[in-house]
Amino acid sequence: MGVPITFLDKYNPEQFEIIGLINSNSDSGIKELKKYDEYIEMRTNGSPTGSSGKKTNGNPILKESDMLENKKKGNYYYHKIKNEKVYSLYSRITIKNKNYEN
Repeated sequence: MGVPITFLDKYNPEQFEIIGLINSNSDSGIKELKKYDEYIEMRTNGSPTGSSGKKTNGNPILKESDMLENKKKGNYYYHKIKNEKVYSLYSRITIKNKNYEN
């Protein structure tokens, strides 16, 4: 399950296991789950900002169709070879409940 970074204030290691961090700008030592190094950041007008997608590594994303459906605005990330546009959401921590049984 993905939870906001503020979850760490309430984190109980006996109940939850942290699986991964979702932001490369953190020095927490928690592994990133998804990389966007090959994406480039684009302005809403379609011009590049000069930044790579590295700063959104691990963040949850919306694909272009979801961006339109959810009326997301602002900069997005583009992968030229895949011809894919994604919108970065706020950072999350992926956790697993240690006491959950299937």
